[in-house]
Amino acid sequence: MFVGSRRLMFGLVLIASLLMSPVASGQTASGDWSALKAVASGSKLSVKLKSGKTVEGRLTGVSDDGLSLTVGGKATELKAADVLRVYRVGGGSAKKAALIGLAVGAGAGAAIGLAASSASDDGFDKIDHVATAGLTVLGGGAGALIGYAVGRGRHKRALVYEAAHQ
Repeated sequence: MFVGSRRLMFGLVLIASLLMSPVASGQTASGDWSALKAVASGSKLSVKLKSGKTVEGRLTGVSDDGLSLTVGGKATELKAADVLRVYRVGGGSAKKAALIGLAVGAGAGAAIGLAASSASDDGFDKIDHVATAGLTVLGGGAGALIGYAVGRGRHKRALVYEAAHQ
């Protein structure tokens, strides 16, 4: 039974690592400035300039000559010729990460509890089941908290525009 618990634990860890790993959006951007016009006003953007500087702010407008951002409460105009890349920045889902953490933690707690109860043949079956249930709840709670913390700290960046290489 102990070998089966190890396989279960390995499977849960593998699934958790796959689900929580950053996934590429698959979105590729070209040198087409008009792609920025499809971005909703108020979206958070990260703009990498050709000078190496990065400007982060909320989009207020896009024209053929440049884009307007609100940076720290002040309006900022950036010329299209100075822009190297533009990323749309979105927050990671803390709810989704917390649910994944809950499932992984509960599974890990249950696996540990089952492994411990199957290793002891001392006639305390009811106590073993209570301990397994307790470890499942504790593991789920700990996993949800860790998942929530990880989800809040993650930010997804999607490339919207990249200047053509010259």
